[in-house]
Amino acid sequence: MNPSPLPLAVFVVDAGGAIASWNKACEKLTGYSAADIRNKTLEQIIEFDLADGCARPIAARVDVDSTGQLRCADSRRLPVRVTIAPQSFDPDQPGTYSVIVIPRAGLAPPRYALIQDLPTADIIEGLPCVFYVIDQSGRLLLWNHLLENALEMTAEELPTCDVQHFFDENDRPDIVAKIVEAFETGQSSHEAELVGKHGKRSSLLFHCARTSLGDLPVIFGTGLDISARKQTEQGLRVRERAIYSSVNAIVITCCENGKNLVEYVNPAFEQMTGYTLAEIKGHDPRFMRIEGCDVHEHKRIHEALKKRESVQAILRNVRKNGEVFWNDLRIDPVSNVDGEVTHFVGVISDITEARHYERRLHHLAHHDPLTGLANRTLLQDELKFSIDFAVRNKVLGALAFLDLDNFKHINDNFGHDAGDEVLREIANRLKMSVRDNDTVARVGGDEFVLVINNQPSHEQLADLIERIRQRVNVPITVAGRDILPGTSIGVSRFPHDGDTVDRVMRAADAAMYHAKALGKNNSQFYSSELNQIVHEHLMLEASLSKAIGNREMVLGYQPKVDLRTGKVVGAEALVRWNHPENGIVLPDKFIPVAEETGLIVPLGEWVIIEACGALKALARLGVHDFVISVNLSARQLRQRQFAAQLARTLGRLGVNPANLELEVTESQLMDHPDEAMEALAELKALGVRLSIDDFGTGYSSLSHLQKFPVDFIKIDRSFLGEVNLDAHAVITRAIIALGHNLKLKVIAEGVETLEQLTFLRTHHCDQMQGHYFSPALSQKSLEEMVCSDTRLPG
Repeated sequence: MNPSPLPLAVFVVDAGGAIASWNKACEKLTGYSAADIRNKTLEQIIEFDLADGCARPIAARVDVDSTGQLRCADSRRLPVRVTIAPQSFDPDQPGTYSVIVIPRAGLAPPRYALIQDLPTADIIEGLPCVFYVIDQSGRLLLWNHLLENALEMTAEELPTCDVQHFFDENDRPDIVAKIVEAFETGQSSHEAELVGKHGKRSSLLFHCARTSLGDLPVIFGTGLDISARKQTEQGLRVRERAIYSSVNAIVITCCENGKNLVEYVNPAFEQMTGYTLAEIKGHDPRFMRIEGCDVHEHKRIHEALKKRESVQAILRNVRKNGEVFWNDLRIDPVSNVDGEVTHFVGVISDITEARHYERRLHHLAHHDPLTGLANRTLLQDELKFSIDFAVRNKVLGALAFLDLDNFKHINDNFGHDAGDEVLREIANRLKMSVRDNDTVARVGGDEFVLVINNQPSHEQLADLIERIRQRVNVPITVAGRDILPGTSIGVSRFPHDGDTVDRVMRAADAAMYHAKALGKNNSQFYSSELNQIVHEHLMLEASLSKAIGNREMVLGYQPKVDLRTGKVVGAEALVRWNHPENGIVLPDKFIPVAEETGLIVPLGEWVIIEACGALKALARLGVHDFVISVNLSARQLRQRQFAAQLARTLGRLGVNPANLELEVTESQLMDHPDEAMEALAELKALGVRLSIDDFGTGYSSLSHLQKFPVDFIKIDRSFLGEVNLDAHAVITRAIIALGHNLKLKVIAEGVETLEQLTFLRTHHCDQMQGHYFSPALSQKSLEEMVCSDTRLPG
């Protein structure tokens, strides 16, 4: 290695410039011995350049670089650079000064001029740490290459710098204090960060010791690079802070003599459990376990610790206040450098709320939110279990479907809040009617299901079902008003009616349908005969959906006669189903199915179009004042665009609206009188005629009747049965009088006898229809009757 120059020539002068001490480097550089130089002055040794002026006082040259010629003993003139600094770090304190003489380029002595004769030279340069020597002025006298690397400076730059400037400005007071401490006490130590010329930073641990070079007091020291250690310490601090601040509870145990004892817990652990570190340090953390609880999980943890392996478990523990909490525990081993496990770290997450939420979700997934009853999902599971139990143990069980008969009426008239209250009360009544091991479920808006287990006999099961029906029928008081519920119940028995969930449910559904078909508010048990009825109903429903498109429907027209003139003035269109296999099917068989399935809407549209076709055919024959009436279903009346659609149909077919009469039953109008009034007003605006069918069988009030924009009322056939009886006669006369007083025409339907006809004429009824005059006719027969002016005898 080629040594680089090392400035070593330093001597001390007093305020007057007299030399007080002289080091070996000066002797080698100038050739003067210490004895030769004694009593000489600075001006005798150094001839300053003219620009600097030799007469300047010493104090004026402090921290000013000067140049000049060093007068050597052999008369040589050696170009040098001179730096003068006070011996104290306090510049205001007068005293002695250090004079540093640095040969200018190309004339420097060997780098090891001071220590070249020492055997430690190579050792100092090869040290794995920074080495330095500092005089009392705070200048470097000696250093190794590691310091140059750390400071990013050359050998020529270092001697003229005050060492405190190698550090951050905020650290400099402490650095000066440590140097002074070493001069005063003999040694000092400190950690500091060197800042290189280009910003490089190195953390070093400095150790300083006082010594002398000849008569010159100095300190020498080393600086060990601790940057890696600092980074490690910073990482440890970060991890320690993370553990301390973690929202998860952390516990560290120490493995000693086969035991795992608590060594540390973080604040989150203290907050979660209520135990402080002081209370539980040195204890086995198992003190929080619940004996006999989560035994399998505790066994897994014990086996993992024994094998020095990681483990994760979910278990319950007890807080200091006695409260049980769920926790997700993760335990990992910690090994030393030899691979020996010395500690375990446990991380605990409090999942109590999550477990409760999970249970709530599970409950919501299997229960009805309004009533708290089981839902369809849970019902399926419970029913399967009950059927399997009944099959294995040869016992009787039952599935009951309950459907509230008038729940829509309750919602419409009392409001949905009242409807919800009714559902909750029905749910409570059902739960009170069965045992804890039975199941009560809500599977639809007003549909409930009971799974009844282990019944002693069929008779006792029937008694129980009837008691349940009667209990449901008890009035419910909501907001001071009594609401009367009713229910239809269909019951299947297992394994008698089926040994699978699907069969048992289909059987109960069939029984429910039969209960509703029999007039509601009753209970029916499944039977093979019932199955046949339901099958026929389903087949009828399937056939009906095709019948309209296959043109299997036909219209008959029953003539309407003016009772004053006997003339046929109109007809009622009556739909019949000409089934390809079963022949003519009467309306009372298929109209309820059409209403139930919604097929009544396309069927009604077909009837209107056919009736309009008949009107057009009569018009071509010259009959223009004939009226055909068509029955309107509740579904059609409630359609938002029905009036507009009817107007388009009449316009497209070219039919005068005044020739079409729409019949609406009294009960249809009174279900929703305000809506019905609005719908009738729209129809009346088209110019069609309107009549109330089956009048007297409903519950209409006179105030509503006055407001409905109708033209006719029809006396229901039930009031004409025995007109010679006072009861029937009174009602019929009252209806005729009421209609006339409201300026409405009155039509009697179902007239079959001369007595009935005579009674109607006597009391001035306007029109009649019935078999006494004519049954329903085909369109061709009707045309012949009208064109031939066939009349009712006078």
